[in-house]
Amino acid sequence: MTGTKANILLVDDHSLILQGIRHVISQMSEIDKVYTASSGTEALSLINRQPFNLYVLDVELPDTNGFDLIEKIQQKYPDARILINTMHEEIWILKRLTKSPIHGAILKSADIHELTLAIQTILKGGNYLCKRFKSILNRLQAEEQLKEQLTLREMEVLQAIAKGYNTREIADLLHVSGNTIESHRKSLMSKLEAKNAVDLVLKAIHLGIIPLDCK
Repeated sequence: MTGTKANILLVDDHSLILQGIRHVISQMSEIDKVYTASSGTEALSLINRQPFNLYVLDVELPDTNGFDLIEKIQQKYPDARILINTMHEEIWILKRLTKSPIHGAILKSADIHELTLAIQTILKGGNYLCKRFKSILNRLQAEEQLKEQLTLREMEVLQAIAKGYNTREIADLLHVSGNTIESHRKSLMSKLEAKNAVDLVLKAIHLGIIPLDCK
């Protein structure tokens, strides 16, 4: 967006946060008017009257969730630019956000500079992800790459180790030699940079390669 100042819609059910963000955004030179809504219903009422240059949404509202609201905004205004402002950093939230037609996401704990930078970036046509979300995404990508490096047999050996089986028991279970199991064990220790079997299992659980209740 260039030339004209922007109209922004803020949607959040926490009054203090809503007014605080409004105060910050209202002082930005790029902004003309800032509209607010504390529910999905109130937001849709405003959206049905006019489009906005930017929608700043929470993903958790009293009468709907931000993902449904995103969908409704996109249906009415396919070119809508959306910034998610949330307190949630759970992995499932972030994964869903990356699959949503949004242009940015920041945490409510982000500082004023990051909030204004996100808004400026999106209004100029770019995308913005806060430092914390970038860090989580980078970790998830590294984990996925690591999972892809493990062979099916290594996964079977890893799961058996997590269940407390020793080398001979795993060899009998998988109908291979003890030397073969030791070879897989060494490969697993190297790939996960583990010091011992306990460390191996703990790292595998932390990375989401095997479930916490693997017994």
